[in-house]
Amino acid sequence: MRATRQLEFSNKAACLREAWRRSACLLVVLGAALSLPAQDLPPPWLEPTANALAGIKQCGKTIAKSAPDISSKLFDAQRQLTSGLLKGGYANEQAGYGEGYNRGGKYNRQGGWLLNPPPKEYVEDLSHEARWCVEVANVLNTQPNEKEAALKVLESIASDLHIKVVDCRAWGAGRLITVIASTVKNGQPDPGWTVMYKWVSVSGLNSAELSFPQESTPTSKAVPPGMYSLYATKQVGGTLEKTQPVTVSAFQDAKVKCEIPVP
Repeated sequence: MRATRQLEFSNKAACLREAWRRSACLLVVLGAALSLPAQDLPPPWLEPTANALAGIKQCGKTIAKSAPDISSKLFDAQRQLTSGLLKGGYANEQAGYGEGYNRGGKYNRQGGWLLNPPPKEYVEDLSHEARWCVEVANVLNTQPNEKEAALKVLESIASDLHIKVVDCRAWGAGRLITVIASTVKNGQPDPGWTVMYKWVSVSGLNSAELSFPQESTPTSKAVPPGMYSLYATKQVGGTLEKTQPVTVSAFQDAKVKCEIPVP
């Protein structure tokens, strides 16, 4: 009987020791979490944007020695987009510029995290750009034969980010711009064409070609600020007709119109 009681006591003591150990570990974890500066951790709805901007920063670090001028441009764009897309805005720098995700919208100008993320399409575009930037940065540093091509792509990425910075400062954080495309034959509307678009700045990286949601004409698509190449296709009998590409500058205005000549 005594042995049984000792065994029970030993088991209880072991359970208490394990419970104390787990509690101590939990306190350590909680203490570590509480010691982290909360202002440095973006809220969940801004994490994808923050991750994309972190990728741009990493790209700048990777080419700091091999392409210092482009690296400086990437760092500058990353800092300014962090201010415009994540927290605070440009109240201390350009108080007269637009606010929110469109002029007149709500926008936190006190340096805190924004309450709404940029549009999904904008974040996806920025994320793709960050990944491409890191990939090409590694090519620049490891493949001497591809140096010139890599530099051109990195320069175009830096230029595209600059467009986003200028647009963000002038119009507010992360807006989309509506591109309205019309297919025209001999000066007259020619319907039934599928309009395709491609981001110009990554043309050397097999960037995806996407289609406008409806056939022409006209047809429209909301896109992040940037330079795009547009063309139209149409199945005529057994032949797929395809137009020459047209370059569109999607920034400054809320809507951009373009005409695509068709055969």
